[in-house]
Parts: sequence; structure tokens; C-alpha cells
Amino acid sequence: MAEAAGGGFSAMKVVGIGVPLVYSLTFFAAPLVFLVVLGFWLVEDFQVVPAFSLENYLDIAQHMFAKSNYALAIVQSLWVSLSTAFFAVLVCYPMVLAIVYVAPRSRHRLLLMLAVAPFWSSYVLRLFSWQILLANKGIINSGLAWAGFENLQFHLLYTQIATRIGLIHYLAPILIVVLYVTLANIDRDLIQAARDLGATRWQAFRRVILPMSRTGLLVSASFAAIVSFGDVLSGALLGGGVGSSVLGSVPLFSNMIMSEYASSTNLPRTSALAMILVLVMVLMLAGGAALAERGKVDAG
Repeated sequence: MAEAAGGGFSAMKVVGIGVPLVYSLTFFAAPLVFLVVLGFWLVEDFQVVPAFSLENYLDIAQHMFAKSNYALAIVQSLWVSLSTAFFAVLVCYPMVLAIVYVAPRSRHRLLLMLAVAPFWSSYVLRLFSWQILLANKGIINSGLAWAGFENLQFHLLYTQIATRIGLIHYLAPILIVVLYVTLANIDRDLIQAARDLGATRWQAFRRVILPMSRTGLLVSASFAAIVSFGDVLSGALLGGGVGSSVLGSVPLFSNMIMSEYASSTNLPRTSALAMILVLVMVLMLAGGAALAERGKVDAG
């Protein structure tokens, strides 16, 4: 009986580990490996030739700072993604603080459900909704004109500000959950001890809550930056593909890749560009993980 039970447990263990492993290998690792390999292939007579070559990467390197100017597009994407991550955390963190420390515990699940409710709708549908809101003659500007505030009308659609708005709306539900888990696990006895020792609410927040939530903040910011760097839809539908910033009117790198994919028959070269994007995202992930680990050590 014991042997049968042990065998059944081992089989369940194999299935529990094997199914996610096979899923990850099939739908994540295999396509990524194919993308890597495809980047080294060539196109001859409009046909993809499986021959190992560095030609695609050499050609991209030649245009990194000239003509296509991929380097400036990467910097532009980094600027948008990092600033988006900052503002996303800045918006979500106070909301989570209010849920954890102001709202009654019995309302936490309801408030979290309301916070993640936008995630149940299509991302594309939400972006089109923002188009209706932010258009020059959209709902907001039309409302301001109707109320007699024509001077307060704004022109945000097809700007990087609109791109950030769409990204923050997309990221907010995920960041709220991550930050909630972080803040809800902070020992309230430590906060109460600080208050008993004469600390004000601001001092208790600055010396107890903020340091102990540093890891969650860094993880949230890293996740937001990585997703924002690789996102295409918000930059295309709300930002118009090219957004004016301190770097000038330069397209985002992800939108540049999609444009080349749509207009070029050289799929291996597009794959090489995509691998550069993935590499930058991996470097951002590694940097975020290092910062989070350092924050965990400092908090400990």
C-alpha cells in the first residue's frame, strides 16, 4: 500500500513538473531558439536560405548610428520605458498603500478585484478607448469646449505622453497586485512599535514601510520597464509610432522592428533586430534582479 502510494505520488510529481516544462519548451524555448537561428540565415532570390552568416548583424551594426539609426531608437525606447516605469509605480504605490493601511481588511479582496478589472478586457480595446478620450476632438476636449474651457484643451494623441498613458493603464493591475503582496506582508507590529516610540505617520512610513517595500518597488519598476520596452501596440495606436521627446522625433525600437517586418522580405534580418531587443530586455531583467537583491539585503 505504501509503495503504491509512493508510486502514485511520484507519478503526480512527474506530471506536475513535466507538463509545465513541456509547455515552456514548446511555446517559449523552441520559438526563441528558432528566432536566434533564423537571425543567422540569409535571403537569396527572395528565399530564406539556412546558411550560417553574420551578415544580418553586420548590416545592422553599420546602420546602428547612421541611416536607420537603431541606436537612437533603442535609447528612445529606454527613455520611454524607464519613465513609464517610474510614473506607473508612482501612481500604483499610493493606491496600494490606501488599500492596505486605510481600507478595512474585509474590503481588500473587493478593492483588488476592482483594481485588476481592466485586465479582463482586451488591451487593444482599451487603447482604442484611450484614442476616443485623447483625440483632438475626443470626449475630454469636447467636454472642455462644451463647458467653455477651450483654452484648457490638450493635444496628447500621437505623442509619447499618450504612449505612457496606455502603458500605465496596461501595467497598473499587475503592479498593484505585486505591491499589495509586498505591503500586506510587512509586519504591522514593526509599524506599531515605531508609533509607540513617538514616530509620526510620515516617519513610520519613511523608516519602516518604505525600506521594507523597496524590493517590491524595484521588482515592479523592473517589470514595468521591460514590458514597456518591448510593447508595440501602445506606441503604434496612441503614440503614432514616432514620438517627440528630448531625443527628437524618433520611433521606438519595437515599432521600428514591426515596420521593417511589414515592409521587408528579409525575415532573418528582422529576426536579428528582434534578438537585439530581447538582449536589451534580458540586460534590463538582470539589472532589475541585481537591484532587487541588493534592496533585499539592505532591508534585511
